[in-house]
Amino acid sequence: MGAAVDCETIGSGLLAQPVNAVTSLAFVFVAVIVLIRTDDRWVAIGLAGVGIGSFLFHGPLAPGGEWIHDVTLAWLIVLVGLRVRGMEHVGAPLGLAVIGTVFGVAPELADPLTAALLVITLFVLLTDRPGRAGALALALLGMSALIGRFGATGNPLCDPTSLVQTHGLWHIGAAAAIGLWAVARHSARSLALQG
Repeated sequence: MGAAVDCETIGSGLLAQPVNAVTSLAFVFVAVIVLIRTDDRWVAIGLAGVGIGSFLFHGPLAPGGEWIHDVTLAWLIVLVGLRVRGMEHVGAPLGLAVIGTVFGVAPELADPLTAALLVITLFVLLTDRPGRAGALALALLGMSALIGRFGATGNPLCDPTSLVQTHGLWHIGAAAAIGLWAVARHSARSLALQG
């Protein structure tokens, strides 16, 4: 057993952090749902990217896994904001290239830039009049973020050896929130076009 990252102890098995690695796949599961139930192809790709990146980071500790994890998370946040503004087709590839380059050159900027991108995207989401399902998705995302933060390494809810990892709950909650938002937004747009 080794140190803890995102609370869970890093072990020596095939999956260094089994709980955080397996719960990362919630993003891939939700990506499939978004792909089937909506026309949000870029959001689905972003969700899958986060799931794969997070799995690589928490599971086999792949070389470059942390970079992939950080880049895909920031990119998904940008994709959601771009989708709200209808700019995802142009902005998605450019956003990925810029984020990947910046995080590659200055990895210490990953956390503060991701936090800034999240604040901007939340503002964009709130100005989009999210409706009940959208508000529920935002509440779920906020609750998941709080649980993840209070359970981070060194914080009160952290138990590095527990089968219930708060970072894993964050994975599941964040994936579900983005999926709920995407499906609800697609349904609302479809109803508006019919009416």
